[in-house]
Amino acid sequence: MEDYMLPCMFKQLFGLDCIGCGIQRSIALLFKGNFVDAFYMFPSIYTTILLFLFITLHILDKKHAYHKIVISLAILNAIVMIIAYVYKLKTLFNF
Repeated sequence: MEDYMLPCMFKQLFGLDCIGCGIQRSIALLFKGNFVDAFYMFPSIYTTILLFLFITLHILDKKHAYHKIVISLAILNAIVMIIAYVYKLKTLFNF
Protein backbone atom coordinates (compact mmCIF):
# COMPACT_ATOMS: atom_id res chain seq x y z
CA MET A 1 0.00 0.00 0.00
CA GLU A 2 2.87 2.40 0.77
CA ASP A 3 4.08 2.04 -2.82
CA TYR A 4 0.91 3.69 -4.13
CA MET A 5 0.71 6.70 -1.80
CA LEU A 6 0.36 10.11 -3.39
CA PRO A 7 3.05 12.69 -2.68
CA CYS A 8 2.12 15.93 -0.95
CA MET A 9 2.35 18.72 -3.53
CA PHE A 10 2.36 21.39 -0.81
CA LYS A 11 5.38 19.78 0.83
CA GLN A 12 7.14 19.43 -2.51
CA LEU A 13 6.54 23.08 -3.39
CA PHE A 14 7.11 24.76 -0.04
CA GLY A 15 9.12 22.25 1.99
CA LEU A 16 6.58 22.20 4.85
CA ASP A 17 3.96 19.64 5.77
CA CYS A 18 0.42 20.61 4.89
CA ILE A 19 -2.42 20.30 7.39
CA GLY A 20 -3.38 16.90 5.96
CA CYS A 21 0.11 15.41 5.72
CA GLY A 22 0.27 12.00 7.27
CA ILE A 23 -3.29 10.84 6.65
CA GLN A 24 -2.31 8.21 4.08
CA ARG A 25 0.44 6.80 6.29
CA SER A 26 -1.92 6.94 9.27
CA ILE A 27 -4.53 4.87 7.42
CA ALA A 28 -1.81 2.37 6.45
CA LEU A 29 -0.81 2.11 10.11
CA LEU A 30 -4.45 1.53 11.08
CA PHE A 31 -4.68 -1.37 8.62
CA LYS A 32 -1.55 -2.84 10.21
CA GLY A 33 -3.09 -2.50 13.68
CA ASN A 34 -0.77 0.24 14.93
CA PHE A 35 -3.46 2.45 16.46
CA VAL A 36 -1.21 4.58 18.64
CA ASP A 37 1.30 5.16 15.83
CA ALA A 38 -1.58 6.13 13.54
CA PHE A 39 -2.63 8.78 16.05
CA TYR A 40 0.90 10.18 16.30
CA MET A 41 1.19 10.25 12.50
CA PHE A 42 -2.10 12.14 12.03
CA PRO A 43 -3.80 13.12 15.32
CA SER A 44 -7.24 13.71 13.83
CA ILE A 45 -7.46 10.28 12.19
CA TYR A 46 -10.13 9.04 14.58
CA THR A 47 -12.31 12.15 14.35
CA THR A 48 -11.96 11.98 10.56
CA ILE A 49 -13.10 8.35 10.48
CA LEU A 50 -16.02 9.18 12.76
CA LEU A 51 -16.94 12.14 10.56
CA PHE A 52 -16.96 10.01 7.39
CA LEU A 53 -18.97 7.32 9.16
CA PHE A 54 -21.70 9.82 10.05
CA ILE A 55 -21.58 11.40 6.57
CA THR A 56 -22.20 7.93 5.16
CA LEU A 57 -25.07 7.37 7.59
CA HIS A 58 -26.49 10.78 6.66
CA ILE A 59 -26.45 9.83 2.98
CA LEU A 60 -27.79 6.29 3.38
CA ASP A 61 -30.28 6.67 6.23
CA LYS A 62 -32.83 9.35 5.38
CA LYS A 63 -35.06 8.45 8.35
CA HIS A 64 -32.76 10.04 10.94
CA ALA A 65 -31.35 13.54 10.97
CA TYR A 66 -27.58 13.30 11.19
CA HIS A 67 -26.81 16.80 9.93
CA LYS A 68 -26.23 18.29 13.39
CA ILE A 69 -23.86 15.46 14.29
CA VAL A 70 -22.03 15.84 10.97
CA ILE A 71 -21.61 19.58 11.46
CA SER A 72 -20.43 19.11 15.05
CA LEU A 73 -17.94 16.44 14.03
CA ALA A 74 -16.68 18.57 11.14
CA ILE A 75 -16.02 21.46 13.52
CA LEU A 76 -14.36 19.14 16.05
CA ASN A 77 -12.24 17.58 13.30
CA ALA A 78 -11.15 21.00 12.03
CA ILE A 79 -10.22 22.11 15.55
CA VAL A 80 -8.16 18.96 16.17
CA MET A 81 -6.43 19.32 12.79
CA ILE A 82 -5.57 22.98 13.41
CA ILE A 83 -4.27 22.34 16.93
CA ALA A 84 -2.14 19.43 15.72
CA TYR A 85 -0.78 21.49 12.81
CA VAL A 86 0.08 24.45 15.03
CA TYR A 87 1.80 22.08 17.46
CA LYS A 88 3.75 20.51 14.58
CA LEU A 89 4.86 23.92 13.30
CA LYS A 90 5.69 25.07 16.83
CA THR A 91 7.98 22.10 17.42
CA LEU A 92 9.49 22.48 13.95
CA PHE A 93 10.37 26.14 14.36
CA ASN A 94 10.92 26.07 18.16
CA PHE A 95 8.58 28.95 18.97
